[in-house]
Amino acid sequence: MNVDLHYGTGVVSLRVPDRNVQEIIRPWQGEQTHDAAVDLRDIVDRQAEAFQDAVAGKRVCVLVDDGTRDEPLADVLPHLCGVLRGTASVQFLICTGTHTADTPKNRQIRRAIEQASRDAGLTVTRIHAHDCRADSFLDVGRTARGTQVLVNAFADQADAFLAVSDVKVHYFAGYSNPVKNFLPGISAFRTVEQNHSLALLDESTHGAHPWHPNPEQRNNPLAEDQVQGMDLIARGRPIYALVMISAAERLIWARFGPVREVSAASFLVTDERNIRTVTPATRLIVSPGGLSNDEDLYTAQRALELTRAAVADGGEVLFLAACPNGIGEPQTLTNFYDRLTAPLEEVLRSIQQDYVLYSHKPYKFAVMIRRLRRIWMHTQIADDLITAAHLHPVPAPQAVLDNWLAEQPQAGIIVVDGANKVALRAALPSESA
Repeated sequence: MNVDLHYGTGVVSLRVPDRNVQEIIRPWQGEQTHDAAVDLRDIVDRQAEAFQDAVAGKRVCVLVDDGTRDEPLADVLPHLCGVLRGTASVQFLICTGTHTADTPKNRQIRRAIEQASRDAGLTVTRIHAHDCRADSFLDVGRTARGTQVLVNAFADQADAFLAVSDVKVHYFAGYSNPVKNFLPGISAFRTVEQNHSLALLDESTHGAHPWHPNPEQRNNPLAEDQVQGMDLIARGRPIYALVMISAAERLIWARFGPVREVSAASFLVTDERNIRTVTPATRLIVSPGGLSNDEDLYTAQRALELTRAAVADGGEVLFLAACPNGIGEPQTLTNFYDRLTAPLEEVLRSIQQDYVLYSHKPYKFAVMIRRLRRIWMHTQIADDLITAAHLHPVPAPQAVLDNWLAEQPQAGIIVVDGANKVALRAALPSESA
């Protein structure tokens, strides 16, 4: 059969014999019979009265994801602006975390906010893309694990918060969710660095969060630290959230209401729809899902982490990630890519001894590379840069697949497209029997 996988703005088509296809996995695409725009209006309207009563005459800070997320923000904003009428003032903070603040996509978000607020007759006092280094910050205390929480000073000019978050599995924070709009979203570099050092712990993984309805899925030290950071930032001020699940910038599910309540609901839906149990294969093909999920190597790596359980030790991976923007933003290079080019044992040892922000990425990369025979990568990044990072460049991905089958004609192959929005777990012996 022919299998199409997203790659940058296009697709890569691979020929895979039917007998070798163990599974083809893609993110949940939603119920095709539903009109998501109508659903969103109904969802917001059902909670609008309670929300409007809570924020009437108050200053509201709206926290929106930045341009690195592929979510239908332009479809969502008109509904939000409509229910914000009656507030004393509204400001929007674009939650960049440690990403670059001034980017074309963030400027596009600004224009979308301006248009939606004009159409709704809403006066917005500020639209600001958070800058983790240049902005002014307030010290609001320390978490139980000692993270110093420094928050953007603009957040202090609010009586209530409304977080807009596209929820999906996250390889060390459990889920992308409204808590992350606060930390790392509007926190200082130092705060994010301290929090993200917890990513080295095995318990900091996907599908686990202290707000999860299932008690067995609540142990995640990094996510717990983020929740405590958010609470310090809020200082008792109410937090509401619009949580959504999207596919290819198309809304397929949403809830609106108190932040913990709707986040917990989104975790259950994400688990059901986008976390899969698989029997590990010796061969795995992975695509992050095209732009913006494979705009650079720093972003695309999430796909490998979320699907690593699907490939057995000593196996091989074919990784399809266009990466038209290269390795990543300039500030990530020293402690992401440059550290990854060292011998693998040195990568692991040095980061365990001296964590700095972004170095959890080479650490996790090194762990995966070391347990596999080879990770092949089809990409626009120069071959020498890929080779230096212990990966194997391949201009013709079909050739890798053909060589696999020549070596092991009965090999089972798992194929994952849109891997930045799914997570795979290995079946227990009792489950695969």
